[in-house]
Amino acid sequence: MPRSFRFEHFNAPKTTTPSRGLRRRGKQISERRAVDRRFDKEGIHYGRNHAETEEMFQVRAMNAQLEALAGLSPNAPVVPTATNRGQPIGALPAAAEPLVSRQALRDVLDEALRQFRALQSGIQDATKATGRLLSLPMEAARLAAQRIRLVQG
Repeated sequence: MPRSFRFEHFNAPKTTTPSRGLRRRGKQISERRAVDRRFDKEGIHYGRNHAETEEMFQVRAMNAQLEALAGLSPNAPVVPTATNRGQPIGALPAAAEPLVSRQALRDVLDEALRQFRALQSGIQDATKATGRLLSLPMEAARLAAQRIRLVQG
């Protein structure tokens, strides 16, 4: 459908928008209000990275206090000792004396030998009992055959 009027952009009325300066001031005012509302609720918030940085600062400060209490200098190099030289993290320190004495090893060996002999005698008893159980039906058949002979004979 054709228009009932003619539209020419250079004759169109201009919109009533405020000037750039007024728009900028309006944005600044609304931003200030948003910041004020946020500050009233939870205080200034700098973001997660800042929070992590602040936590690390507190950890370092506490470590420095502990070193001061222990009498250690924070910049002193670690002096290699027998406990920290060439050992993997979490390894037990090297002991000056052996972990197990010879007497303890002898006791363990004697106990193992005693247990082995008990197991060996148990196995022998089990084989004898098994042989006896297997021979019982034959024994019963032999006794039955003798009775039958007595009755017939």
